[in-house]
Amino acid sequence: MSQLGPGLEQAFHVAAGELGMCSAAWLFVRELGKDGDALVAELRDVLGRSYPVLDAVATCWLEGRRAASIDVSAVSAACAGASQLLAIGLETSFLDALLPRLEGVAVWLLTQSAFSVDWDRVLANYQGRVRGVDLASFQRLAGRRSTLLVMTYGRRGELTFTSPEWLRVVGSDVRTQFRAVVGWDVLDAPMQVYPRWLVEAPCADFSQYVGAP
Repeated sequence: MSQLGPGLEQAFHVAAGELGMCSAAWLFVRELGKDGDALVAELRDVLGRSYPVLDAVATCWLEGRRAASIDVSAVSAACAGASQLLAIGLETSFLDALLPRLEGVAVWLLTQSAFSVDWDRVLANYQGRVRGVDLASFQRLAGRRSTLLVMTYGRRGELTFTSPEWLRVVGSDVRTQFRAVVGWDVLDAPMQVYPRWLVEAPCADFSQYVGAP
């Protein structure tokens, strides 16, 4: 008999939309892990195939890793010199950690997601520090001192995985219009199941890639 309460999948789906898949996964795994690894293993068994990032994070926990790897120094160095930064893919734990290192940088978030997201609520949490921009308007942020920061999830050879909205943004014209295109591997672990919700992206698409080799 399952020890997990009803409505778990709906709760995780909402959290994944408004926190980011990796941020939500670590939140759920940490909370369930307080009562032992058995619940984390059950979470992986119940939701892992539907949410591959959650599957990978639960596996990390069961293998002894107790926190997300948030390499703010490497990412802030990759974004050095930017006056504007556009984040593609919402991951609140990672963006929250990075923001103090972006003093003087105007930060924008692409308000596009495969999940249903209350963008007004998400942006309100940043009290004006992060502003939203949609697909129709993001190119107005381009310039020699503008950086694209793309959240990615794991790596398989020369490929990484990222949110589908990246395919709506990427293009040779975009790469030349922005100072840098930085990929940030927020998962820092391999995915063992089909990467639902994500798309493949060559690591070569990024001028700098921060993550495991």
